[in-house]
Amino acid sequence: MTARQQRGRPVLFDDVLRDRYVQAVAGGMRLGEAAAHVGISANVPRLHARTDRGFAVALADAKMLGKKVRTDRVPHGESRYTNYGCRCRTCTTAATTARTQRRHQETEDTGGQLVELPAAGELSPPFSLARAS
Repeated sequence: MTARQQRGRPVLFDDVLRDRYVQAVAGGMRLGEAAAHVGISANVPRLHARTDRGFAVALADAKMLGKKVRTDRVPHGESRYTNYGCRCRTCTTAATTARTQRRHQETEDTGGQLVELPAAGELSPPFSLARAS
């Protein structure tokens, strides 16, 4: 026996795959996409993050960077204003314009008339309410 034989199960998620996975996540891939890109199951990195503190920290940092990269890829407009909280001039203007158009559309749909709602006392519940005393 000249070469040392490895016992047990072969290493599935070695340092090279870990680095590739962390780089893919930091590049903007979602966790499942990054796992498929590296060629492993999506559960493997999560399990390694539980036992390896260094990998868990690297993965948390990569997640933050990846989220920023994905957010930066979203074009400026009403969607970015509403969903991502972007308050730049472009997003604010787009959101204001879209809201104004929807308001004008609503008044056109009702024929410019206000819809009267019954007063609170005029509505009776469909069942008798028991009085607690």
